[in-house]
Amino acid sequence: MKKTISKPENWQDFETLCKKLWGEIWKIPTKIKKNGRSGQSQSGVDIYGIPEGKSGYWGIQCKGKDEYSNAKLTKSEIEKEINKANSFQPPLDVFIFATTMNKDSEIEEYIRIKDLENKEKGKFEVLIYCWEDIADLIEDNQDTFNYYVRDKQHKNKYGFSVYLNDFQSEYIIHPKCIKKIRRYKLIEPKQHSIDSNEQSTDSNKYITINFPAGSLNEMISGKKRLNAMNRMYNRINYAICPFEIIMENTGSMVIEDWRLNFNFVGEHEELIDYIYKCPSGIPSQAEISSRRTYVEGDTIYYRPKDNAPLIQKDNRYFESYIIPKCKEYTIPIEWELLARDFNTSGQLFIKVQPIYEYEIVFKEVHSENDLKDDEIISIKTKKNYTEEEGDYVY
Repeated sequence: MKKTISKPENWQDFETLCKKLWGEIWKIPTKIKKNGRSGQSQSGVDIYGIPEGKSGYWGIQCKGKDEYSNAKLTKSEIEKEINKANSFQPPLDVFIFATTMNKDSEIEEYIRIKDLENKEKGKFEVLIYCWEDIADLIEDNQDTFNYYVRDKQHKNKYGFSVYLNDFQSEYIIHPKCIKKIRRYKLIEPKQHSIDSNEQSTDSNKYITINFPAGSLNEMISGKKRLNAMNRMYNRINYAICPFEIIMENTGSMVIEDWRLNFNFVGEHEELIDYIYKCPSGIPSQAEISSRRTYVEGDTIYYRPKDNAPLIQKDNRYFESYIIPKCKEYTIPIEWELLARDFNTSGQLFIKVQPIYEYEIVFKEVHSENDLKDDEIISIKTKKNYTEEEGDYVY
């Protein structure tokens, strides 16, 4: 088991681990202490306490090596720390070197020599615990094992990130919208001519065309229906915006039995999971079976095909679509991963920046007093079909 126990990521975490471990070994979890604070003189001692059943203080010097400084504990460093520990008050009974350095027979021999020398002088005992020794102790002490292996290292080994397009946490979409504006126009009074031969300038003219009964009327009716059907299968809502969601295993463990939920918190018109729900024709059975997402209300659900695991450094992605409101705002997306032995969550953001086309409606007035600033009548998504056409069934 100890071979699977990895070293702490930094010396601060290593020092905390040592405090937890020896607090359990010495049976004084609430009485063991870290010595002072960073920057203060510590007399060579990082952690100290009086083990249960003992009468004098024991001290620990925590030495993070290899992962942190690419170095090993040296003889001169050992000598220096022992000399500093001599000034610790009250005097120590035992002085321990705890190090993330792998076991080294030469250094362990030197520690044994210094231990005998020190005891001959009536001073503290000197011991060393390299990482393999510490891993053994972690296995033998359940509270520390649960804290470090099952809790802290469990969390450190699993990693999962979710992104939008191009591995970004924010993505900008540009729905096409139509802004209908009323614009006031001053009409100059007309000058009426007394010439009776002058033609009328009345713009309200009507033209009546009479078609003969028979085949022409039938042809027009059939053509009208054909055009209507073509419009149905080629309807385009220009406010539909595609986006990608990318899911990546960033940890060192395989993620199994996993699924994701994406809740679109911000207001929007509609979520669309399948491209064929957009005006793109009728999907094949292969297209349907290849999809791994489905939409219910404001949520997109993702399920991997055949419940396939997500291995380290691998990713999955899918494309979906959204019809946002025709305004500038942000849509938060709250995502949640549910997996065997591991759950996590986070947020993404879709920023909406509409592209407007303007439809101007003129209102004629005959007096400058009736002129007004432009008025927005409506803002709606751009479509090449009417809402009424959307209700047709063929």
